[in-house]
Amino acid sequence: MKNAYRRATGGLVALGVGVTVGCGGGAATPTAPEPPVEKVEQSIQQSFDRLNALHVVSAARLVLDLPAEATACYGLPCDPASEQRYNAERARQAPRLEQLVSFAEVAARGAYVAMRDKSESEAAIRALNGLAVVEVTALVEVRPANNPQCYNLPCPGDVEAADRINAAHVTQVFAIVDAAKKSGL
Repeated sequence: MKNAYRRATGGLVALGVGVTVGCGGGAATPTAPEPPVEKVEQSIQQSFDRLNALHVVSAARLVLDLPAEATACYGLPCDPASEQRYNAERARQAPRLEQLVSFAEVAARGAYVAMRDKSESEAAIRALNGLAVVEVTALVEVRPANNPQCYNLPCPGDVEAADRINAAHVTQVFAIVDAAKKSGL
């Protein structure tokens, strides 16, 4: 995404500080500075890298609360006004994504007494997408390998092990959603 953004902006990032000047030539008053675009983009990329390193979900993109015309140019802003809204929305979502990833890291290390069933994976995806932070397309699914000792089919023990891992992924996603809801994310 970072490279696509740089291509779309020609590699230049403009940061503006708003000033107001009265008719009487009064002193300029700076507005509250926005976080630098590069810093926000770096934070988002690091958060996605951490999330994908857990191998629990496939997260496609950050969810942005913007009108469709704000990102009408292949998912990027087309004009300066849209770019300002786009950058502000990404800056708003970056800390939410970082917090969500922190919950995911805790959930990935957790030991669960009550495991969810792997058949609940669609509900888990809907619940995580309902937080409106990232768009999750799927849970990472472990598939047992074919084994020549089992007539080139997956052995029953391998199927059971894969099912346990997939159920753990579903359980972890529900734990992420629960932690996020409890924190007010």
